[in-house]
Amino acid sequence: MYHLTWRIRVTAPLDAELLGRAWQLVVDRHEALRTGFARRDGALVQVIHGAAETELERLGWRAPGDDAPPRASDALLEELATQLHTRPFDLESPPLARATLVTVGERQELVITVHHMVLDGWALQLVMSDLETAYRAQLDGTPPNRGRIFTEPAEPYRPFADRARQPPTPAEREFWTRQLRDTRLAALRPDRPASARPGATGAVLRHRRPAAVGAAVAEIAARVGCTPFAVQLAALRAVLALGGAGGRSAVGVVVANRMTPQDQRCVGYCGNVVLLADTVASSDTFDEVVGRARDALWESLPFQHLPLSDVVTDLPATDRAALGTGPEILITYHGQIGSGLALGGRPAELLPSPSTSARCQVLLGLFEDADGEGDGVGGGGDGSGAATIEVEYDTGRLDEATVRGLLTDLDRLLIDSARAGGPLSAVTTGTRAETIEPGPRSPVPAPTSAQVSEPPADASQEGVDQQLLDIWGRVLGVPVQPDDDFFALDGHSLQVLELIASVEEATGQQVDVADWLDQPTPRRMAELTGHAPQLPDATPAHPASPVHPASSAHPASVPPPERSDGLRVLSPGEPGGPHLHLVHGAGVGRLPYREVADGLPSAWRVTVSEDDGGSDGTLAGMAERYLDSLLAEGQLPDVLGGWSMGGLLAHAMAERVQRAGHRVPPLLILDAPPPDHVYDLQAADFGFFMDCVLRGAGAAHTRPDELSPTDHHSTRHSTHHSTELGIAALTALLRRAGLDTRPDALRERFALHHRHQVAMAAYQGVCAVDAAVLLVAADLDDGGVRQWERWSSRELSTVRVPTDHYGLLRGDHARRVAGLATGLLAPAAKP
Repeated sequence: MYHLTWRIRVTAPLDAELLGRAWQLVVDRHEALRTGFARRDGALVQVIHGAAETELERLGWRAPGDDAPPRASDALLEELATQLHTRPFDLESPPLARATLVTVGERQELVITVHHMVLDGWALQLVMSDLETAYRAQLDGTPPNRGRIFTEPAEPYRPFADRARQPPTPAEREFWTRQLRDTRLAALRPDRPASARPGATGAVLRHRRPAAVGAAVAEIAARVGCTPFAVQLAALRAVLALGGAGGRSAVGVVVANRMTPQDQRCVGYCGNVVLLADTVASSDTFDEVVGRARDALWESLPFQHLPLSDVVTDLPATDRAALGTGPEILITYHGQIGSGLALGGRPAELLPSPSTSARCQVLLGLFEDADGEGDGVGGGGDGSGAATIEVEYDTGRLDEATVRGLLTDLDRLLIDSARAGGPLSAVTTGTRAETIEPGPRSPVPAPTSAQVSEPPADASQEGVDQQLLDIWGRVLGVPVQPDDDFFALDGHSLQVLELIASVEEATGQQVDVADWLDQPTPRRMAELTGHAPQLPDATPAHPASPVHPASSAHPASVPPPERSDGLRVLSPGEPGGPHLHLVHGAGVGRLPYREVADGLPSAWRVTVSEDDGGSDGTLAGMAERYLDSLLAEGQLPDVLGGWSMGGLLAHAMAERVQRAGHRVPPLLILDAPPPDHVYDLQAADFGFFMDCVLRGAGAAHTRPDELSPTDHHSTRHSTHHSTELGIAALTALLRRAGLDTRPDALRERFALHHRHQVAMAAYQGVCAVDAAVLLVAADLDDGGVRQWERWSSRELSTVRVPTDHYGLLRGDHARRVAGLATGLLAPAAKP
């Protein structure tokens, strides 16, 4: 929510090395770009550093081939910009700004993201001007000396920041108290009930206004004697009042707050939000509303620097409660901000904002674009009226159609008011609005008869719970019933991430994934999110899908409480039935084994050891803890195995069993490296992790050809940034592959991957085990197979499967692995 991102399309290739030098020069030049924040005595304070090291980030895909169409898509560039926008900043480590050069084939974009605590849009325009100056100087060979590159010294930010912290005078407080007494916030009538909170999920849309709107704004501004922005503000007030926001109501206006020439040259955050109130009556003419908007803007000018917390201090308690949460509707005039951009002497274009959060219910940003060409939001402009409105809105409360209806009403009102006419009561609008009283939000109005649709066949699935089933259906591509098993419907591990992210966003509740996986049904998910009572009674599983053994054996069973030792149950099996225990692979848990478990007879009990996060992160330490968990159940499994790192762990557990004098169960080793394999620690870096995840998702061909800085080429300062850049790129690629992945889930998975790779690199096996060992090889080469022969006292059985490392646990290959497991047990049971 507090990030500002400019996505800039360039028209000629940029020299990344020179652009990186130029970016560092700009950071060195401005105090705001060297500003961080620290906690002192419980308060967050500004700290301006003498220097701040930075570098240009680079993401690149070469000219796309026929096998990789996502590389050339605009959708990929848009998704990358969105993920770069949402990357977190470390507030203590300036600069709180990033520059990322993204290249896809012949397309190139520069994505600049800054934290709103240090820069506003006005300041970012100044930064882009300085970046062009510095880059041109680098192209010309000018030595990197700020004094020779920039003709004027930078305007210091500290004096402005010091002035902004001054307490308000009595006269300033009295002005706002007088203006805002008995005022309520105006808002659109929400399409659905949801809590109003800054940072809610949002979207951005752009609206190109007809030329007739600009002409009408110019006509009205000349007639009333005001700025075009006053006309736009009045139109918003009038449409809201006609829609039901009666009485004295306020909207927020984002103001530049730059009163002096020095302020206007200052790179920093100077903007502010003020509340401007009016009482619009249906008997008013539009010119009268415009005149009051003009007067309010002029009268408030000397007082626009005060923050909202100071503005409401002297208001009665009821008014403070009504206004203190901040405006629901904001309007701001960007004018020519974003226009006239250039890099290397060639024009550059500002593209629409990639924001996915909402600062309030609706934010209207007015841009001038005199030529009316292109996809960008910046342009020339003569002040006659905004040609483009960029709208950020809360998707949790508003439909896109509602927002577009507001824009249509604004345009129609302005065109109809080009000539002075009668009262506003003669104007027809469709926008529904309200004023907000302190306390809970007013309910969504009942729909009219024209809006009422047929009730669903099963009314018990209405509301959030029907929405839950709809989300499941969208993710899996089939109709879903409350007791369907996710994996019986052919769901796979990466779709789990998509499902969890979608449900958490829709319900506002966090899902305990480990708990849900023990009974992966919509009903269990509803229980975990607090909506179980509304789900219908148990129904048969989806008729076209096989029933998971767990659900068929115990359809009404309550899953056991989640254990803290990492031992998980995939299939409970039948009393006295065979027991297969599997150990997690590198960077994963139980999910990859789902299809193997499904392929086993229903009598088989299947358990999995997941990483319990124990302090001993060595492979030997993990093996010891996992074995102790198994022994705590009273007996060893009939078959012990694992895929990838899990095979190593299974062998290490077998070594301990043997040293304790027990019979070692048969081992099922699935494409695992041998215990004496020599590891390259670069396997623990993010690049290797990205390769693993993309291969697992079937999207290996989308890997970027350039991701810089990388972990093993980064300085200590930039290692965190390189990982976060990789997380953003990987999230974008997975989302473009149809997986609604979340960055925080990938961060957790990478941390696990790193822990496991480091553990494997440090491990050396101790001894061969005296047990039947079946090695199933996919990516493992013949040399690796020969190494494994030294770690079994008996003759090693080997089966090579024609797939890759990840395909081994999917589809027919997973079912073949299940068959091999049952076959491995048969000879072991003989005397």
